[in-house]
Amino acid sequence: MKTKIHVIAHTHWDYEWYFTSNESFIQLCYHVDEVIKALQEGVLDYYMLDGQMSIVEDYLEVQPDKRETLNSLITTGKLKVGPWYTQSDQMIIRGESLVRNLQLGLESGDALGGADRLGYVPDAFGQSIDMPKIFSQMGIDKAVFWRGLSSDQLSQREFLWQSEDGSRLLTYNIKDGYFVGVQLIEVDYTKPLLDQIKQDSTSSHIALPVGGDQRYVDFNLKERIAYYNDQLTDEQLVESNYDQLFAQINEEAKTLPIVQGELLNAEVSKIHRSIYSSRYDHKYLNDKIERRLIYQIEPLMTLADQLGLPYKQELVDKIWKLTLRNHAHDSAGGCNSDKTNQAILQRFIEADQLSYSVVDYLTRKISESRKNLKENQITVFNTLLIEREQVIGITLSLPQTAFTIYHEGKKVAFDIKKITKHSNAPIRKNIHPSPESYYYEIEIALPLKLQPLGYEVLDIKLNEDSIETTSASKQLEENGNTIENEYYQVCFKNGSIRVLDKESNILYPDFLIVEDAGDDGDNYDYSPPANDWKLQFKFDTANVSIVQGNWKSSLKLNGCFIIPKNQYEREQGKATASIPYCCTLKLEAHKQAVDVHLEINNQAMDHRMRLLVNSGVKTEHSIADTPFGTISRPVVDPNLKDWKEKNWKEEPTGLYPMLSFINLHDQQKSITAFTKGIKEYEVIGSKDKIIALTLFRAVGYLGKPDLGRRPGVASGNQFKYIKTPDSQLQKTLTFKCSIQIKHTFNAARAFCKYQKHAISFPYYQQQNVNQFTNTLKYFVMHPLPFQVPETYSFVDATKVKQVVFSSCKKARNRKGVIIRFFNPVEQAIQDGGELICQEDIHFWQFTTMEETIDEQHFQSSQTIPLGRFKPKEIKTIYIEFKHP
Repeated sequence: MKTKIHVIAHTHWDYEWYFTSNESFIQLCYHVDEVIKALQEGVLDYYMLDGQMSIVEDYLEVQPDKRETLNSLITTGKLKVGPWYTQSDQMIIRGESLVRNLQLGLESGDALGGADRLGYVPDAFGQSIDMPKIFSQMGIDKAVFWRGLSSDQLSQREFLWQSEDGSRLLTYNIKDGYFVGVQLIEVDYTKPLLDQIKQDSTSSHIALPVGGDQRYVDFNLKERIAYYNDQLTDEQLVESNYDQLFAQINEEAKTLPIVQGELLNAEVSKIHRSIYSSRYDHKYLNDKIERRLIYQIEPLMTLADQLGLPYKQELVDKIWKLTLRNHAHDSAGGCNSDKTNQAILQRFIEADQLSYSVVDYLTRKISESRKNLKENQITVFNTLLIEREQVIGITLSLPQTAFTIYHEGKKVAFDIKKITKHSNAPIRKNIHPSPESYYYEIEIALPLKLQPLGYEVLDIKLNEDSIETTSASKQLEENGNTIENEYYQVCFKNGSIRVLDKESNILYPDFLIVEDAGDDGDNYDYSPPANDWKLQFKFDTANVSIVQGNWKSSLKLNGCFIIPKNQYEREQGKATASIPYCCTLKLEAHKQAVDVHLEINNQAMDHRMRLLVNSGVKTEHSIADTPFGTISRPVVDPNLKDWKEKNWKEEPTGLYPMLSFINLHDQQKSITAFTKGIKEYEVIGSKDKIIALTLFRAVGYLGKPDLGRRPGVASGNQFKYIKTPDSQLQKTLTFKCSIQIKHTFNAARAFCKYQKHAISFPYYQQQNVNQFTNTLKYFVMHPLPFQVPETYSFVDATKVKQVVFSSCKKARNRKGVIIRFFNPVEQAIQDGGELICQEDIHFWQFTTMEETIDEQHFQSSQTIPLGRFKPKEIKTIYIEFKHP
């Protein structure tokens, strides 16, 4: 039987790269016209539009008259679209973002005749460990990808890609790239191409993708197929698509090997395992917007919907789409031209403004619709599904500084952090405001216990001296060098940061160090210079001050790092660049973590800065979070010793991606670093390991050839140096992390700890002295036509055990609510606990990420038992309430 070569016509449409999406959009408009013409006239039988619906959406914006034409071509199977909205990065993008991406892509494709149920990932820089279960839960049972698989994992192209929960995908690895088939068009000699694509193939059906980056339609495809077939005896080329390829591989019924784990190796293609630290400013913004969308807007809008303020799905989708367009693999990585990164930054700014305005509007609308609304009251919202007892920060606007705070009728002690005096009088030249116009902005910290997914009210009484009635509010600024809470003592002594863990009585000297090193790399990869000069800073020249409060205390270090200004200075052993910094270490009552807030005003080029956390842990593995779980990685990649001899495309470095945390632990201790926007880490050190968090890389080119860690041609455009001075990041950068020292590590508790640390409490104060607490405050607003409860709690996951809350939102295209949990570890959990609903349930049932409902298996209990979780299993619950 002849080997059948499935010729698959397609384009790979990088959403943006060294060009902007606006520039490529012009070609897109004419390209899709060509695709339509080729399919309608039979010049092509099938065509694949890169598996992402954002470009179809863009095309239809200017060609709405072609909607019916596209619908016809998609319905008949000639044009393949979806399942993605954008071709997302998988390594530094949150799991719920990947789910929204697929949901929006599948919905959009189905509305046009049917999205392709293929996990198509032709160019992303690595495949996440969680993708088989994500695809499976979205109704996708087959996948195609290029990058990440190495021969030590598997040598053949066809296999079953499996997650720990048992989810499986029939998978095809296009080891030669999505562009390999262009040789069919351009090369007359058949043998090299056939030998290349047949290598490592065990099936008699082989994919030959014919396409490339923004490539035009090959109108002569049938002619070239006929030309090749005339020369072949043992093979036959046929126009095809991936559906037909997989159907015929299935018909062969061969036993296929199983592959598990992340695919992040660079044997056959570059993987760029340090792209996670390029363009840090973008990654910081993306992390903030993702957190706000997943953990604040969607739960808050769900709560508001239950109270009678309708869920605006299209508004949420608008913000998601802006954000998802920045999740395309190049966009997320930051490996783009400056003009492209400026466009990405503008989308982030727009998504940021929209998202925080949604939170501002909903908190105010609900607050001002309460039954017993009073002046100066504060409505505080908890958007997580668990009870939270934490110290929170609030800024009050009051006509005076003497006041007391009550919660549920009891006085609440608080720290006053800062008082600023303002006037609300109309501004006039040479006219001073009257004394009556003044008010005070007062920043406070106070402990609160808040019920799950709901809100509570704080009452403020004026003319009561808070210093006398709440002694805990007195706060002193001192010149000492030590702060402490019940868990840790943090001390700045002899020029270094020392942390004492009180539970174990272990002292961590030189706990935090900033490392600066040269970077001869590009936007894709870090590469050490041939003559590097590494510097380490213990803050020994810093000016020190502390603020000691009963609820929050801080130790502030101000100073300058003196480093080489550029690579030339580094090679000469000179250091003339002064890098101002402010490092603030914070301790909070009842919180077992040291919070770190670091600002660096970068004024140097071609360098990398990392925060080193001296853990004292002895281990050869790290634990980091992934889209829906955790992963254990070796400190030293087993392929590091001989990667050059094996002709790998780049060094299998110890640099790895993370979403929110990285942990090291042994039998005596555990150190976890929780981050906001920092996405890259490395574990260094011989015996006692050090967590190296990459703060940022400052480089000046999109791609460079012959790097130390990545030999050969430049990544990106191989024919021209493209300067990217913006990616030198000559500006003030903010870094936030929280470091926890414990005896043991528990993955579910780590996720919970992260959510409590990273998700703030939205709040609204009813007052009229300050119309600029946020932008929307200046606008007048009607309360709801009906009153909402004085306090409220919607859904309670406090009794959920050993699994992780992932999402709470309105179901798509249904009136119920979706709540999702996952098991983060490789061991089964026999009992995930129970979810308690405070409103009357009509019915509930377990579903998938597709959110389909089986009307034969409804349940109606008020308490939802989560039951047993398989290893790394994701469970999604659909709940329909009786009201509203």
